[in-house]
Amino acid sequence: MFADVDRDIVADLYLSRSGMEFLTQLVDGFGSRFGGSEEERRASEFIEEQFRQAGADRTYRESFTCPGWKRKSTALTVTAPVDRGMDCIALPYCPSGEVEAPLVYLGDGHPQTYEDRKEDMDGAIVMVTTATPSFYHRTMHRGEKLGRALEAGAVGFIWMRGEPGGLPETGSARFGRACEVPAISVSYETGHEMLRLGSEDELRVRIESSNEVYETTSYNVVAEIGGSEDSDEVIIVGGHYDGHDISQSAADNGAGVAVALEALRALAPHADSLDRTIRFVAFAQEEMGLMGSEYHAGQNEEESVAFMLNLDGAGRGDRCQLVLQGWPEAVRFFNDMTHEMYEADMSVGDSMSLYSDMYPFARRGIPAATLRSKRQGTSGAPRGWGHTYWDSLDKVNERFLQMDAARVARIVARLASMDELPLHQKTQKEMGETIRELGFDLVLRYEGRTVPGEENC
Repeated sequence: MFADVDRDIVADLYLSRSGMEFLTQLVDGFGSRFGGSEEERRASEFIEEQFRQAGADRTYRESFTCPGWKRKSTALTVTAPVDRGMDCIALPYCPSGEVEAPLVYLGDGHPQTYEDRKEDMDGAIVMVTTATPSFYHRTMHRGEKLGRALEAGAVGFIWMRGEPGGLPETGSARFGRACEVPAISVSYETGHEMLRLGSEDELRVRIESSNEVYETTSYNVVAEIGGSEDSDEVIIVGGHYDGHDISQSAADNGAGVAVALEALRALAPHADSLDRTIRFVAFAQEEMGLMGSEYHAGQNEEESVAFMLNLDGAGRGDRCQLVLQGWPEAVRFFNDMTHEMYEADMSVGDSMSLYSDMYPFARRGIPAATLRSKRQGTSGAPRGWGHTYWDSLDKVNERFLQMDAARVARIVARLASMDELPLHQKTQKEMGETIRELGFDLVLRYEGRTVPGEENC
């Protein structure tokens, strides 16, 4: 049934250089596209025009107001047993302020370590690495590690990169609001230097930071193709175009937007055969707390969204995963689909996450998944180059953009054409139960976020 469409999509995308050309223009023309910045606003206009040129039937930008953040100056000083300045950067939403206190190091931040060192953290500055704790059943986001430290009474927070390379790792301290205490990041090497200085005596450090939290306006960019008069269902394909202010944000997530644009361009000639509308969204303000996707999901709650596919992580490698977000009953359906598509390098599973643009949809009970890829044989820090200075264009491979764009286009072509999808919406109560079963309700509370079902979304 899809042989002719598949042939057109694959032939088009594997001979195309437009995805890399778009990404190059995005990075070189608009920098990091940091949330609320002039670069982000101009990038939204550029992306809308690219969606239009790619063949979208309809394009528009939707604006929303949210808390922004401006980086100013931050300093870290060891004050005892020696007096020495250390390299650091502020985490977004780090407030202005100064604090000096003993440093408590929690390693990779296993929950048991937090429990064992609870009394030590009260009135201290806590340092924890970015690494996943050994012998723990899941990853731990910096928001959870920060929240646990604050609950114990920490007066400052240091996010230490868990891998060598001289790179501090950025990321918002809180979701869409100012952090309660100064929160900064240091490299692996800087963190270990401080620990050596305090190996025999109490280590005291001082954080001085001057930053600004302010109200700003950001823009999601929306494009639609397909849809018939007999169907009001929508399939959303999205990924964030904003990045962090310290880098080009090429892989995270310029590459994902390039994949979305190329998938749209390959599907546009077949729009008349797509019964369901396919909506492509370039989300703003993901890095600062999923605010663009939260806004879009909230504005369209009355719609019949059949599926949401997130592309945060797409276009980065040859080994691809389709990760469902609390719909394990759909794993077989997508496994059968990828088998029919001859996608041997693509695996399917269910593993819910709270930290990207599929979550605002999944928490509302909308079937959702993330498509992400990784270069075979790579290892290192969980984010690779992401959230560091060197998330740069040279890390992106043109072939990987083409491969994932073809996968996305072929998947959504099938989803948009089937008479009925075996993907059923869930209630807030059901999603709340899933989150509690995973232990994520506690995580959300540490981060100051709402647990589905406990109040209206």
